[in-house]
Amino acid sequence: MNTGRLLLMTLLLLGAAGCAALRPSTEVASDAAPSGPGDVADGSGWWYARFFIERPAGEPPRWYIGTLIGGEIIAPVFDRHYQDILIWRVHRRAANDDYGHVFSFIFYSTAAGAKRIYADLDKNPVLQRLRQEGRVTKVGFDDTSRISRPRIEDTSDRHWSLSVQQTWPALAMGASRMWLDLVGEVADKHADEQDLEQRYIEVQQDVNDIWAKQGQHAVLHHISGIFAYQPLLITY
Repeated sequence: MNTGRLLLMTLLLLGAAGCAALRPSTEVASDAAPSGPGDVADGSGWWYARFFIERPAGEPPRWYIGTLIGGEIIAPVFDRHYQDILIWRVHRRAANDDYGHVFSFIFYSTAAGAKRIYADLDKNPVLQRLRQEGRVTKVGFDDTSRISRPRIEDTSDRHWSLSVQQTWPALAMGASRMWLDLVGEVADKHADEQDLEQRYIEVQQDVNDIWAKQGQHAVLHHISGIFAYQPLLITY
């Protein structure tokens, strides 16, 4: 059994126990027959839903908008479409372009599953409001008529070894799941805030504080322990 299939079996066992516990949301796609050692499932591939966030010149990224998208738009995917999602993660890109900075939802699914997720995302009322208000300047979904990223390593950094490319998605999914669940719990504590944007400004501040105070031990220390506390080369 190759690395990709072994990873998928592990993720499916974990996902069956937990995915439905999240909240609801939707959208992305690609096609070309899977081949090679990283294949996970025939007819499946990676799909992107990219949300371009307004960033006026000279201002820092509005990270809280990505957090709002996670809590109010992406999380609902797991209530309605978790059975379509084998592996997933979120990603942020701070670099600014003509449309702003980017928050992405990246998931491994069939083309049919991607269509369902995209359709649900596209009709999300919070997303529609963010677009109308100019907070989200553009939404990008993949072409579901073709699977262009069929292998498990197809969205990993090409500078990494193949073994790391094929196994890293499990780490990225776990971290994304932790973040999204944390966002949901913190958002519940700010449920009395009537203005949605202000609510997530406060959520972002709380999550920042949690990460600053607890991320070193809860995340970095324990990941280091998994890897036997071996020295780590860090470059900037």
